[in-house]
Amino acid sequence: MLLGHRRGDNNQLLALAEALGLPFETRTLGYRRLWALLLRLFPASPRLLDRASRRTLSPPWPDLVIGIGRRSVAVARWIRRQSGGRSRLVRLGDPRADPSLFDLVITTSQYPVPEAPNVLVLPLALARDMRIAPTSQEADWLARLPRPHLLLSLGGTTRYWTFPVDAVAAAARALAERAAAAGGSLIVASSPRTPAAALRAIADALHGRANCRLVSDGEVRFPVLITDADEHVVTADSVSMISEAVLTGKPVALVPVALDAEGERRLGSSRAPIRDLRRFWAALHDQGLVGPVEAPRANSVEPPVRTAAAAVLRLLATASSNCQPR
Repeated sequence: MLLGHRRGDNNQLLALAEALGLPFETRTLGYRRLWALLLRLFPASPRLLDRASRRTLSPPWPDLVIGIGRRSVAVARWIRRQSGGRSRLVRLGDPRADPSLFDLVITTSQYPVPEAPNVLVLPLALARDMRIAPTSQEADWLARLPRPHLLLSLGGTTRYWTFPVDAVAAAARALAERAAAAGGSLIVASSPRTPAAALRAIADALHGRANCRLVSDGEVRFPVLITDADEHVVTADSVSMISEAVLTGKPVALVPVALDAEGERRLGSSRAPIRDLRRFWAALHDQGLVGPVEAPRANSVEPPVRTAAAAVLRLLATASSNCQPR
């Protein structure tokens, strides 16, 4: 597993590795400052890695190399060359390269990966099992809040998209009223990307409401909140949080986000050949997996990590049979 610096990407890789049920090792890769240029100049070489990372790559070469995105593409291709073509390459997300360079590409609909026999498009992002037991302190904290528990999960600013502070505050106010009418509680969980202005606006919107809680860092772990919630509302910027919420089988709603000035230029057309969250949202709505804040929707879907693992295991079985003596 070729890990990197993004926790969400690494969690997807580890989710797949764990679902395969096979022994695996990880390599956490660090990159040189000019890695993007080096990737273009040397598309099948580890030259884009820093020296410490290059030293971690040595035989015996693995049967399977799994990476995500484009940074580690050159490394994976180099490993396969060193293995004499034996190593199979699986790529998650958008490799920004011809899918034929890999044995299998596993992606989601926001990425413009061309259709091909070796491309698997999943309805949701891969996610690790979020079901963990709360600590006694977490259980006590949750028990003090009457049910149903409505969870508002906040992402934050991301490239091409603005974080709608006013819309999120309005959603929090509406959810607080709905929770109160049902005799329940609203829990608001932020992320490291959440703007401070949004947290202030939400605090103002919820001021004086006894049935509402803004979760502070370390107070209750996010996987515990995900598992506990009776209903989920998620800001639409976070594919991973949306996926985790849908996989609980509970009702899910999205708080829309809007394109910023750069996004209007780059994504003015929904057919732009780069990552576009609107394609992901459309696929979710088409499958009935999410709704608006006023009408959350629940639906069942096979865990994408199970679908992905089955595809990878079929790939390995085919590779193994092709290597049998005739």
